[in-house]
Amino acid sequence: MDEVTLINIWNAKRKSIAQSQLVSVIMIATVVALVATGQFANTTDEIRLLALTAVATTGILSLISQLAIIREANMVVKDLAKAKSNTGKIIAASGGFLQLTQVVMVVFALALFAAIAVAIY
Repeated sequence: MDEVTLINIWNAKRKSIAQSQLVSVIMIATVVALVATGQFANTTDEIRLLALTAVATTGILSLISQLAIIREANMVVKDLAKAKSNTGKIIAASGGFLQLTQVVMVVFALALFAAIAVAIY
């Protein structure tokens, strides 16, 4: 593949990461709004568990999608290792940031899930 095609793939992967977060952001915002307005205060444990399961399922599916996109972006980084353009060189140097992003995404997802679980219960 030529360098321009790889750069276009890189940009598409970055856009995909952002878009794959949308559903989980909506779900989390909805649950936070329900918590903030006290909607879980007088409900059953089954309803709380259902809300928590919905957040977890949405989050896990989003995280899996994001990790797959990052894996694919890593291949673009490797393919751009011998890039000639400055843009290609900068993208090729992004492998470490992709690894960091993976770790931070998992840590933040776990922390957020724990915080939501505490807030719901």
